Amino acid sequence: MVRRTGRRSLRNTVQQNTAAATSPASEMLYRGQCGGFCVSSSVHCCTMLATVFLAFGSVSCLGLEPPPVTDVDDFFVLNPSRIFPVIDDSWRLRVEGAVANPLSVDIETLRHYRPITRMATLECAIASGTTLLVGNAVWKGVPLRTLIEQAGPLPEARSVRFNAADGYGLGDFDLAAILANDQNLLAYEMNGETLPLNQGYPLRLVLPGAGGYDWVQWVEQIEIVTDPPVGDFDYLPQHARIFRPLADDVIAIGTYTIRGMALSGTGREITRVEVSTDSGLTWQEATLLTEFVPNVWKHWQLEWVISRLGRHFLLARTYDDAGAVQHEQGGYGWRDYIMGVNVEADRDGDAVPDSRDNCPDAFNASQRDSDGDGLGDICDPDCPDLDGRSQVSFPDFAVLASSWRTSDPNTHATDLNADGRIDPLDLAILAHHWLTDCHP
Repeated sequence: MVRRTGRRSLRNTVQQNTAAATSPASEMLYRGQCGGFCVSSSVHCCTMLATVFLAFGSVSCLGLEPPPVTDVDDFFVLNPSRIFPVIDDSWRLRVEGAVANPLSVDIETLRHYRPITRMATLECAIASGTTLLVGNAVWKGVPLRTLIEQAGPLPEARSVRFNAADGYGLGDFDLAAILANDQNLLAYEMNGETLPLNQGYPLRLVLPGAGGYDWVQWVEQIEIVTDPPVGDFDYLPQHARIFRPLADDVIAIGTYTIRGMALSGTGREITRVEVSTDSGLTWQEATLLTEFVPNVWKHWQLEWVISRLGRHFLLARTYDDAGAVQHEQGGYGWRDYIMGVNVEADRDGDAVPDSRDNCPDAFNASQRDSDGDGLGDICDPDCPDLDGRSQVSFPDFAVLASSWRTSDPNTHATDLNADGRIDPLDLAILAHHWLTDCHP
């Protein structure tokens, strides 16, 4: 087994952070949410990360979009204590152990090494269930093998260990395999910015394709040892996940866009995604939305035409460029991520289920409730309806203007402040409702 020290199990962490970890991945991804995401601290799980496609060029292929971008500030932090190690000017990265030339270098010295930049998707290694913690970023730093080679491993050296400032340790990994891999790096920048402390500043191990367990943060020691390796990094098999809807969401009957992502940590391309809305009895091909970059997610969507009310179970599965299909179950299988949702009636056709609609008999897609009384503005009696056809709109101003011009004493409905006359105060009240409370 690979040695992982200095942290609680991922299972316990996820169970204790269900409310936080299941914040809407789709919302985060599509408003500049990636998504449900996790930034690890001592848990060293993973980070919901942003993408800057500039490192790979912005030319699209086959009309697809580049992998999506999320701002660093939107990254989800999975760290209940929100306590991070203290990093000061005394910090050094040490490369030592069974080496001829031990290293001790500060962050400024590391920045003078020839850097590499890698786009990579980071996903917590959660092999089943509906919790999804994932993200994508462009990382810049020093090639891992450059530092190890400079330290000069002795002939008897066989493995590598990583130790962090928060007490987390990871190893032992095969030295020869690490030296043969030109993708791995120690990152000091994320999306063109200095790596934040809550993402592992000053240095984070970036392993494209590997699960979040292995992306060690706050790295302070790389130890070369003579012990034999005991495992490999946890490279993720191909799999699909659903961003939207979330588990147990209530959605309206009609047409609904299911969104998600597909990822292979082996570097292979996902060429097809299929979605089932009936527990795997039938499947429909989804539309792939984003370009292929090795070890980076592909986004996809499916327009679901819902024909019946009640409980539905959603699944998604992938195919790669070798023709292999995501396995059915046993960890990262398509059945391992089954998701239940509830479909309800929608009398007004605004795509909001009646039980969640603050005005279920009037089209009100925005669900605007400016006065916070639980009743949508479109059908709130607190809002003036001078023309008898809708809430505040231009025809209501016309009615008020007509009453004001004629000074008709019988038009009490336009006397909004009930002072016995139609005047600019009534106009101000109507304008206020239009601008704040009652405009449909």
